[in-house]
Amino acid sequence: MPTPPAPDPSLRWDALTARWCLLAAHRRDTPRDMTSRLDALRDASHCPFCPGHERQTDPSTEERLGPDGRWVARAVTNRFPMMADGAPTGRTLPHEVFRERAAVGAHEVIVETREHDADLSDLDAGALAVVLDLHRSRHRALAQRPDAAAVLLFKNRGPRSGASLRHPHSQVLTCPVVPPGVRRRDAVAARHHRRRGSSLVQWLVEAEVEAGERVVALDPHFVALCPWASARSHEAWIVPRAPIPHLGATPDALLPPLAAMLRDTLRRVRRVSGDADYNILLRQPARARWEEPWAHWFLEIQVRRGGDAGFELSSGMSCTVFSPEESAALMRSADAL
Repeated sequence: MPTPPAPDPSLRWDALTARWCLLAAHRRDTPRDMTSRLDALRDASHCPFCPGHERQTDPSTEERLGPDGRWVARAVTNRFPMMADGAPTGRTLPHEVFRERAAVGAHEVIVETREHDADLSDLDAGALAVVLDLHRSRHRALAQRPDAAAVLLFKNRGPRSGASLRHPHSQVLTCPVVPPGVRRRDAVAARHHRRRGSSLVQWLVEAEVEAGERVVALDPHFVALCPWASARSHEAWIVPRAPIPHLGATPDALLPPLAAMLRDTLRRVRRVSGDADYNILLRQPARARWEEPWAHWFLEIQVRRGGDAGFELSSGMSCTVFSPEESAALMRSADAL
């Protein structure tokens, strides 16, 4: 029996938790070249992100070229987007509990290197700064969309992180509603500013630098640390020491030190985690809050060894087996890969 075509992506309202949930049934057709780190279904000769296979993707929205004129990093439209890049479509629903709206926005993939089996931390600091510059540029471009309530940027590395293709890549997309996690963090940061008159993220960073025991590395511009209340073992943050409201506002001069800090921290995370899969998440306010005095972006690295289990799913709480103090000490002492 033929499978009916998947519906367009939509946002459905969960009346029980008062949050939007994304339904993107078409993404079940997303191509995959691995189901585990050791089970490659497709090698570089068939990878759509490898050099020579550019026709397997949409044309680049933006590229960074090397001295030889070949691309070293490129951004392309995601062929299996979370959001539909088109006019909103609607339908009549039989009951008010069934609230739904079109999931409209942009979704791009950033191919980070020409090397199929590289990791982001394998790039030298100069090459990684080029990738970060492309991240920032696509972030700025997508933020101009009138339907962009939030701009999200993330990297999935390995199948346990949600990655479907081995070739190093990250993703940037817009969302027409403020996701619940972003909304909650913004509300907490705004409440802190009303009470203390300071940026919550900067307040946390200054306290961590003063305490020292959870700091992995720091320079005049950035600090890498394992946060006090880590959601996962070996979680690490990279935070600008001075408030910068969103990634797009990061000045050119800070990209090289950010690249160096990210490369070093990723190598340490990979070492202490046994080269586990990971996610990199951009944490920043919703688009409408970028002018707030408390706005402050940072990067979060989450080690992924498996899915959440019964306790996490039933309680909504996280459980870690390494304290952040242990993780930071291990990372400080870890040799670079």
